[in-house]
Order: sequence, then C-alpha cells, then structure tokens
Amino acid sequence: MSGSLDTAKKILGYNTWLFQNAVKDVSEDRFAYRVNDRTNAFDRLAGHVTVCRHGIAAMLHVGVPELPWGTFAEFGFGTQFETERACPPLPEIAGMFDEVTSVLMAELASVPDDVFAEPSAFEIPGENPTMRDLLGFMAMHETYHIGQMGILKRSMGGPGVMEG
Repeated sequence: MSGSLDTAKKILGYNTWLFQNAVKDVSEDRFAYRVNDRTNAFDRLAGHVTVCRHGIAAMLHVGVPELPWGTFAEFGFGTQFETERACPPLPEIAGMFDEVTSVLMAELASVPDDVFAEPSAFEIPGENPTMRDLLGFMAMHETYHIGQMGILKRSMGGPGVMEG
C-alpha cells in the first residue's frame, strides 16, 4: 500500500471511531434532530456518510454488501434532506456503516494499483484526479459530515465525538 493509501486508510479509521462515537447513545426521539429547518437531520447525515463510504468501496470494486434501503435518494450527494420522509432507523444505518467499513478496511490493501490509477468516478477538485484522489477526497468528505453530526449531538446535550 502506498503512503497516500496508508494515510487514507488511517483517516477512514479515525472517521470510523468518530462516527461510532457520534451515533452512540442517541435516543430514538432524537434520531431526526436538526437545529433548524435549514440544516440536515442527524439520521440523514449518518445515512449520507454510510452511503458515501459504501459508494467509494463499490467504485473501488470492493465487495461490500448491498444497502437494505437501496439508494434512498435522500442520502445522495448534494441533497437537502427532508425530515418528513421516512428514514431507516439510526441503529440500522449505524449497523450498515460498521458492516461496510469492516469489508472496506479488510480489502482496501488488495485493491490493485491500476484501479487507483483510473480517472476519478466523478468530478472532484484538482487536475486529472484519479480514484486514489477520490478516496482521499471522500475521506475528507466523511470528516466534514461527521463533524456536523458532532455539533448536532452536542446541541442535543450529548458528548462530542472526541469524547467517546
């Protein structure tokens, strides 16, 4: 594994720990919590992070399990989530995150170099980005949203994501 891939794997590992801290001990009545109607709800952010992690694994041809709720459009990229629509329960989302993560982390080192050298599956900043660049970008993207989850959890009265 190259240095950049090793770094990405470490960041994914840190994000896993932060995500698990964020979803820990959130009561059912707080799953859809959001600060106001202009912000995304906690459970939607958790779902988005899970779908993003699943997506990068699939783009790298890692054999992750199918998500039980399908693509659930509200977890997609650039979506302003609506809390009126039914959402998978947070424990189900967190369970899928853990399942996808387990497979991705176990198989990431065996992804062939030529897959990482392919052009990025979608547009990200930079000149001629590759799948290696996309992995780094998506690790950063997860961190951004997990940070949002941490702020929401603190505003619900819970501990921050760094407090475990």
